[in-house]
Amino acid sequence: MFLTPIQHALAARRIARTTHAPVVIGATGGSGTRVIHSVLETAGLFMGHDQKLNHAGDAMDIEPVLDAYINPILSATNTLDYETDDLPRELQVAAGRDLAIAVARFLSALPARQARWGWKNPRSMYILPLIHALFPEVRFIHLVRDGRDMATSDNQNQPRKHYQALFCEPLNETDPSGSIRLWAAANLAVADWAERNLGERYLRLRFEDLCAEPEDGVRRILEFAGFEDPEIQAALVTTGETVAAPSGLNRWRQLDLTIAETLTRQGAAALTRFGYPSVPTQG
Repeated sequence: MFLTPIQHALAARRIARTTHAPVVIGATGGSGTRVIHSVLETAGLFMGHDQKLNHAGDAMDIEPVLDAYINPILSATNTLDYETDDLPRELQVAAGRDLAIAVARFLSALPARQARWGWKNPRSMYILPLIHALFPEVRFIHLVRDGRDMATSDNQNQPRKHYQALFCEPLNETDPSGSIRLWAAANLAVADWAERNLGERYLRLRFEDLCAEPEDGVRRILEFAGFEDPEIQAALVTTGETVAAPSGLNRWRQLDLTIAETLTRQGAAALTRFGYPSVPTQG
């Protein structure tokens, strides 16, 4: 993307005018991030202009950067746990430049009196180090959902787009093993990087817990985003029905036992780390 000096200056100026660092939501696609988007937007966080969001609330201004740079980054690093200095210099500069202009475009719709802001695009977790370089005080919400549900979901966009770049082999779309392999590698690497670099500005939630205890989950999200108790109490009233368990939650338990055992074995390290049962049970 070629930017004139004026465009560079305008982007830098727009970002510099923001008084708060963003709250960014990332996850494996299909994990339920639109619920968190809805909670934050309902509470008053600017999550993007409606005309610049897709049906799931993803910030489409960020999408071209993700499409252009995730695979080159994965090919260079073979992980999501990397530092910007690990990237080839030309890639680092280009990706950082284009991310800045994309965020500036996103911020062009930010209301003048609005301070808190953020965006949702699940694949943001693949470029989290670049976001951190642009916004050192970024707050990152990492939503995790059982990888066996993810492997059997209709939403396989991330494996289709990024499996080969990460693992240097083609994805077999008829075998859910590739999907859970990507789920495990991506989420483990992001957790490692975020715990090491973000500390208290990193919030990891399990979608299953959010569905089981929505009030507690909503409170944690809003506290993390910087809302005060009176604001949280008011938001709980309006977001109470936002969180609901989808019909496909824990669908992996209905799988053929052999398939369930295979997926459990392949995702074992991540399933254990994130507190999911390692032995499948039927029913």
